[in-house]
Amino acid sequence: MSKIFQLISSIQLGGAEMVAFDLAENCNNNHTLFELYSTSTEYALAKKEELYSKNIRFKTLHNGPKRMSLIFAPFKLFYYIWKEKPSIIHSHSDLPDLVLGLVIRFSRLSKLKMPNIIRTIHNTQLWRNHYWMGKITESVYKDDRIVSVSYYSMLAYEKLRKKYGLKVSKYKQIINNGRKTPQKLAYPFPLDKEKINIAFCGRFEDYKGMDTLIPVVIEVERRYPGKFTFHVIGSGTYRKQLEQLSREQSHMFLYEPIPNVSTMFHEFDYLFFPSHFEGLALTSIEASFSGVPVIASFAPGLEETLPEKWPLKFHLNNDKELYDIFDKINSNSLDKEAIKKMAYDYVNERFSLEKMINSYNKLYNKML
Repeated sequence: MSKIFQLISSIQLGGAEMVAFDLAENCNNNHTLFELYSTSTEYALAKKEELYSKNIRFKTLHNGPKRMSLIFAPFKLFYYIWKEKPSIIHSHSDLPDLVLGLVIRFSRLSKLKMPNIIRTIHNTQLWRNHYWMGKITESVYKDDRIVSVSYYSMLAYEKLRKKYGLKVSKYKQIINNGRKTPQKLAYPFPLDKEKINIAFCGRFEDYKGMDTLIPVVIEVERRYPGKFTFHVIGSGTYRKQLEQLSREQSHMFLYEPIPNVSTMFHEFDYLFFPSHFEGLALTSIEASFSGVPVIASFAPGLEETLPEKWPLKFHLNNDKELYDIFDKINSNSLDKEAIKKMAYDYVNERFSLEKMINSYNKLYNKML
């Protein structure tokens, strides 16, 4: 059976990682997951146990800090390619692309035969703060297989290549990320069924909309005292600010990342996505499969996951649009069952897990 390496940054709560896990579990052939660096969060440890229980082979390329992995991980990956001779390496997102690019440079010096390469573009903002690292990375790649998870991520890839004066790959296609209807599992969130429970789930970073989430938690309580609770799940650089906010605002609860958190979405009334951009927002798709309406910004990669006339979309620079949505929720003037059905029908047609797996299997088979 042909060997396929899936290359991710690390085990964390992200769309690129979730896709790699799904491909390793559901696609044909013999898959091995490689992470560049190790994380020791509860989520990562639980996810590793889950991978082992499913007999999914997993390797860590560097057991130290993230930055050091960019130095040491290429040598370890080079060794595994030399030793195991995989047929395909499938790289997910920017840092794996960088590490794989360095391995390609080493291979030209050592005459190591490289396997076929697939790069999945998971984001709509590529190398936005690291121009030269992006150029060094992209200059290695020619006509490898490019898969984008959305229209906007493909557009971002094409713009990046043109910015660096490089040709766009001849072999490119869009394969939308796919999910399935999550199981419904209980979790002891301190939910007050007399209130409207809203969840945020994701990385605590600027592009996820922390500049909107934080003031919304405060302003919604001022406008509708005692009506809403916020459940904020994840990790990231805004952790300390959110910890302080949760101490000051009794209606906000903060949680570490939770493995398979989509199985608990049904506990909430709404999910909140104030993102600046996404690749393709898997959590939004899972929420719609779970029957939980999504309050979403007009953001590339997020907007595509919801129907065109979705009544819970808002522009990030328009507070009136955003708080009009909360007004409608508070006054119970939305036909909630109708919008839940609208969202479910939309994602079921476009973003099924089966469709994604079939598309990648076809691509793998074409390359083998």
